Amino acid sequence: MTRRVEIIGGGPAGLYAARLLRLKDPRIDVVVHERTEGSAQTFGFGVGLTESTMRNLEAADPETAELLRHASYAGHSLELRGRADTVTLHGARNLAIGRAKLLDILGEAAAAVGVRIRTGVPADAASVDAEAVIAADGVRSATREKYAAEFGVRAKPGRSRFVWCGAAFAVDSAFFSAAARGDSLFVAHAYPYATDRSTFLIEVDDTTWRSSGLGELDARVPPGETDHASVALLERAFAAELHGGPLLTNRTRWSRFTDLTLDRWSTGNIVLLGDAAHTAHYTLGSGTKLALEDAIALADALTGESSVPAAFAAYERTRRPPVERFKKLAHRSQAWWDSYRLRAPWPAEQLAVSYMTRSGNLTLADFATEQPESVRRALARLGGPVPERPEEFDAWVLSRPVREPGLTLPGRMVSRQELDAAATVQELSWTDPEVWDTAADAALTRLNGTGGTPILVTGPSDRDAVAARVDMAERLRMQGGRPVGVALPEGERSPAATAVAAGRADFVVHP
Repeated sequence: MTRRVEIIGGGPAGLYAARLLRLKDPRIDVVVHERTEGSAQTFGFGVGLTESTMRNLEAADPETAELLRHASYAGHSLELRGRADTVTLHGARNLAIGRAKLLDILGEAAAAVGVRIRTGVPADAASVDAEAVIAADGVRSATREKYAAEFGVRAKPGRSRFVWCGAAFAVDSAFFSAAARGDSLFVAHAYPYATDRSTFLIEVDDTTWRSSGLGELDARVPPGETDHASVALLERAFAAELHGGPLLTNRTRWSRFTDLTLDRWSTGNIVLLGDAAHTAHYTLGSGTKLALEDAIALADALTGESSVPAAFAAYERTRRPPVERFKKLAHRSQAWWDSYRLRAPWPAEQLAVSYMTRSGNLTLADFATEQPESVRRALARLGGPVPERPEEFDAWVLSRPVREPGLTLPGRMVSRQELDAAATVQELSWTDPEVWDTAADAALTRLNGTGGTPILVTGPSDRDAVAARVDMAERLRMQGGRPVGVALPEGERSPAATAVAAGRADFVVHP
């Protein structure tokens, strides 16, 4: 039985794990070490909480879940604001809460069950005296870096840059919006988290970083300070969305998302929790969700297993599969946003279908059930009258003929024999989920040297390989200027219709 646990990091994961440990076994002595003086010094603005996460919290700790729900800002929908139109992506099902408020609630809840919280003094995993040390010290975890070889750390920086800002009002709806200024394209992800506050996360690609001089502005700012010149530029770009007001800042600096993957989450008596153990791209709103769910699993393991090593093994065995699945979804979302410049000119309805299906966890039929009119308008580009009933959309999409230079097909789903009878194709076998790196660049260059021949992207039938080639087909279609098809396993009619409707492929080949 674990008698003493010390936790490094007083963020959501550390505080929640501390409370849960004491709730499950009040005999455990739990100490949390937080290097800052409290929530007033916390970085960031608001964080999102999904209903699925809230259900998990309610099952683990109903009292704290109720406090969080009561303090959250609820009822806002999500919109995509295109160049000419706005499309509602889903209705009012979001929850958000200020990060400082979240920490206050979790800190008070932890203290209420006897957790000792020490603030303002950094702690080191090697110097604390405990049977189990939980490192919940965030994405820049000093603990993880100190024991990087033991954890088997692999870090990959993202291509885009982003800043966290806020606004002193609640936007009417969460939204995505892009502002173009010459060669520069700024993308805002905004959502309300209080009656008088909103989060504005703004990202830029390398082209914008250079064309707007953001690199030079960033280089002039000392470490730990806000990049006020960049913020002023962003205020001008999003003046309409900000109603002419300012962006709020809090050590607001440009960052790159870092994808962290570890071979193992524990070493000796030390275990990593939340962002210290793994990251998933922010465009799925996943950081706090994964951290709190990690805390639930780790508390269960430490109070349910016979030894600390067994507990760490059980925790990782429970959490790694859902985390890895979520990371894959988030990676596809990240790639979608990293390549947003290529999609920005699309009509809002087409953007909406592409966005909602970008990670592969929603299909055309899923989105159409909630927003049938938006989907119907998006499908009109395929020609012919679109059915009224959403349940007919998949079959209708696959029935649309292909009439492209060098390729004519009677429908969007054909056999390989039918394709070969219609045209000679250039085949590309692809399994790499990285469809925007140098290997993919080389494949694109090589294929572009083969003229206007249609391309068919093929590969194995497992889920990850299928996702990779669908994403590669999308890139080839956007940048290659010729028809692109993708091979899907037999019976995959809904994914096939989704790929065509979202513009990821012109046609689908089945066995």
